[in-house]
Amino acid sequence: MKIFLLCLFLFLIGSMLGYGLEVLFRRFVSAKRWVNPGFMKGPWLPLYGFGVLLMLGFCLLFETLLPESMPLYNPKDFLGLGYESGATVYDLIPLVCMGIAMTILEFLAGLIFVKGFRVKLWDYSNQKGNVMGIICPLFSVIWFAVGVIYYYGVHPFMVKAAEASYAFLFGSDGKVVNIGFLFLLGIVYGVMLVDFIVSTGVLKKATELAKSSKALKRFEDWRASFDAIAKKAKDEAKAKLKLEGKGIPTKAIKDKLDELLLIDPSKKDDSQSNYDENGRPTSL
Repeated sequence: MKIFLLCLFLFLIGSMLGYGLEVLFRRFVSAKRWVNPGFMKGPWLPLYGFGVLLMLGFCLLFETLLPESMPLYNPKDFLGLGYESGATVYDLIPLVCMGIAMTILEFLAGLIFVKGFRVKLWDYSNQKGNVMGIICPLFSVIWFAVGVIYYYGVHPFMVKAAEASYAFLFGSDGKVVNIGFLFLLGIVYGVMLVDFIVSTGVLKKATELAKSSKALKRFEDWRASFDAIAKKAKDEAKAKLKLEGKGIPTKAIKDKLDELLLIDPSKKDDSQSNYDENGRPTSL
């Protein structure tokens, strides 16, 4: 149970950090504007939460199973494996496994949303070698690069962070439970669950049945008013944050890369049409 609660905590941290990375990536690289990259409305992307647990799990698995004759990256025995080692050829074992696993995870997540919820959160249809527009060779390479960054730059600190989190949650002896923090964790997951239920439209029919209620009518009027105010504030904020496009001296190089990677380079900006005017993924 304690390991499960620790995984819940790390999953939440990974989901929220991943959300922040995706927002920045889509603003400055793919969609070129501020969008909510997730299926839910809150600041979390479960794909990254599962990804963090997956990469951490693979690293710990191979650190446990591989013999000392196949040393893995362990500077100054930071991981407590009983030996010190810089980067070795054996590091390719967890790195390749992480790259493959993250690609499979992305495919399964994309398939669930496309087939189950009729929403395409990302679209690689214009990328050469893509499968159903959900995965493609370019992003598999990117996932491998993410694995490299995690393995050499993050994992040693992630292990220490997991140990510190465990001590914080359950005390240094593993017997004292931080009730207050666990209660807060439960509230956050409760909010995430409600967000998921609302986002999947489970409550839509119940709402339609209650349309005749005067109380609900007043609530809908208030929400419409609030949405109008929020949209106005959002538009003003977007106007202030909007960056003026500047000429890129390496345009010829970018055009060559587009020709190499894209099926139709003239449609490289089509990913912007994957979002509605509110920055939410459009339904299929």
